[in-house]
Amino acid sequence: MKTLLISLFGFCFGLFVEGFSRIIITFFHKTELSFFGTIGLPSTSWVIVIFVVSFVGSWLGSMLAFSFAKNKTQKVFTILLVIQILWIAFETLASFSVLPAWYLITFPITSILAIFTAKYTYQLNEISTNTVD
Repeated sequence: MKTLLISLFGFCFGLFVEGFSRIIITFFHKTELSFFGTIGLPSTSWVIVIFVVSFVGSWLGSMLAFSFAKNKTQKVFTILLVIQILWIAFETLASFSVLPAWYLITFPITSILAIFTAKYTYQLNEISTNTVD
């Protein structure tokens, strides 16, 4: 149960970072608020910013979850991937007719790639920490 809660925290942290950045963009440009998709983004450069923020938020959330779980990183990794895939399915089904296909294909890759990158980074950190001790 603790591992599930840690994984949910990591996932929600990534969503919070992305959602907060969308709120900042909305207030800055005085556009319509949209928590997913490209609808509320004022230009292409902001789409790139959201991709980067999504990657960084998912990476940070995953790293926090891995750090909290210590000995159960593989289990947290699996749960994070399952939660992310379920979220991607929900987001795709909810916006399939509204968003462009390129976004629906590429945006989920950033979050999944961030989880894999966080796992790799965490493992490298563990190896270097164990080598120093």
